Amino acid sequence: MVNRTSLGIWVIIFLLSGCSMIPTNIVNQINMIQGVGYDWAGKKTIKGTITFPIYKKNQSSTTEVKTTIGETSKEIRININNESRYPLVSGQLRVALYGKSLAKKGIYDIVDTLNRDPSIGSSVQMAIVDGDSSELLKIEKFKTENVSLYLQEMLDQTMKSGNLPESNLETFSFQYNQKGQDPYLPLIKQVEDNIKIIGVAILKDDRYVFPLLMEDLFIFKGLVDKYKHGLHQFTLKNGEKVVLDNLRSKSRYKVKIINGRPEFTINLKLKTRLQEFTSPKKKRVAIDRKKIQKEIGKQLEGNALKIITKFKKRGVDPLGLGAKYKEHYRGFNEKQWNRFYPTAKVHVNVRVDIKQTGIVE
Repeated sequence: MVNRTSLGIWVIIFLLSGCSMIPTNIVNQINMIQGVGYDWAGKKTIKGTITFPIYKKNQSSTTEVKTTIGETSKEIRININNESRYPLVSGQLRVALYGKSLAKKGIYDIVDTLNRDPSIGSSVQMAIVDGDSSELLKIEKFKTENVSLYLQEMLDQTMKSGNLPESNLETFSFQYNQKGQDPYLPLIKQVEDNIKIIGVAILKDDRYVFPLLMEDLFIFKGLVDKYKHGLHQFTLKNGEKVVLDNLRSKSRYKVKIINGRPEFTINLKLKTRLQEFTSPKKKRVAIDRKKIQKEIGKQLEGNALKIITKFKKRGVDPLGLGAKYKEHYRGFNEKQWNRFYPTAKVHVNVRVDIKQTGIVE
């Protein structure tokens, strides 16, 4: 009995002493990178910007922003680390930004370094900046309001309660590596001393091609993602204006193969709630729900076909039609699909269901 007790004591002592062998970091003795930004600097070099909070006893935290030039993201980090009081660590990274000039040349080599770092989570938010990411991260008012946390929260809430489709490091990497699909990322811009989401950046492989602006995101999100919330205003033929809140969406893609060539039908169902209704007539007008549902459905079908035509003309496939063709056809050949894509037939059917109007009809 005594031996067992002694053994137990020694085991506990060993475990407790072992804890001291695990490396630990004290928050105020490391620089926790929370945001990074990259821009083209010319001559095979990139400008890299890193943001991290500075904590001081009995004082509000501030945000430090450091910028340098290098040929790789790791060289940039080494250069900034060499001029920092404490070592840089990546485990708290929240957002990664890419200036449009760099995004036009391709961003995958830089993104790949994030995937290779085991301390970085797959939910890191990514965005393309219409302008210079370095300047955006240096906006003066965010010296005390952490710019990286602000960006992460702004993107998160717009994906959950707005028309911005879900995206992050994980989804970008999946879309990039999947045959028959191109990635898309949020597109943001500095407007004076504020940051604004202005749309979605459509990429070919890892290169920025063109923007899809906010007015097209309501239907685009319905085609690529699932809605929980998202407001959009429609103008009807008679001048009436209708604001709908999208409560739920469901899209189904059907692929028909004829002599090896694919034909696509997209069926999209939207469950919505009427938030606002105005009429050019000054007197009160009764709401014809069935008429509104049908007219808005037709509008959305037209909008969907318009952006799909734009995708085909620019040779980009953010809807992943190629990937869906591959799922249904064993003889899929990527080069052949690239020839088929510009003339592939795509039909879109949109059914709008207005569940609540808040007004007696």
